[in-house]
Amino acid sequence: MIIAALEDDDDKTFMLNLYQDYYGLIRKTVYSITHDADNAEDLINDIFVKLIEKVSLIRTLDGCKTATYVVYTSRSVAINFIKHRDVQKKHVYYGEGVGLAEAISGPEDTIENGIIQQEEIEEMGNAILRLPEKQKDLLYFKYILEMDDAEIAEILKISPDSVRQYLTRARRKAKKHIDKEMRTYAE
Repeated sequence: MIIAALEDDDDKTFMLNLYQDYYGLIRKTVYSITHDADNAEDLINDIFVKLIEKVSLIRTLDGCKTATYVVYTSRSVAINFIKHRDVQKKHVYYGEGVGLAEAISGPEDTIENGIIQQEEIEEMGNAILRLPEKQKDLLYFKYILEMDDAEIAEILKISPDSVRQYLTRARRKAKKHIDKEMRTYAE
């Protein structure tokens, strides 16, 4: 186990207790975000590596703050895992090139339509990348992770009604970026 790598016996004991106390919470947090049981144990190990690196900080926290820190670290690792996985999937898609576009498209579609569609997807991705971090996260949670408003509200600690308002603003801002890019491209 990773905890054995610690040199100080007090740190080993502390981290072992932390592992026993928070393993279930970490597993639930990771699975609720990734929905990937196959990689859950690897992610849990990654989380504990990050926690071991911060053992001196964690020791200074009280019970509630410790739990919050552990959950926040778990969410960060899980979200980073999903982002990395999605980037890999995107590269696999783009690596397939026109062959995949031809396989998806019907006989009436042409290669040009596939290229135009791919460019539009890239423009949308670029527009989203220019959004503030909170708006990117909202769109990511809603459309990539397919979370409902209540789940997003819980993560961001806002009301579900606010989630809908923020999503509307994020979509409008992304559309403005796309429209601006299209105008610039047309000129």
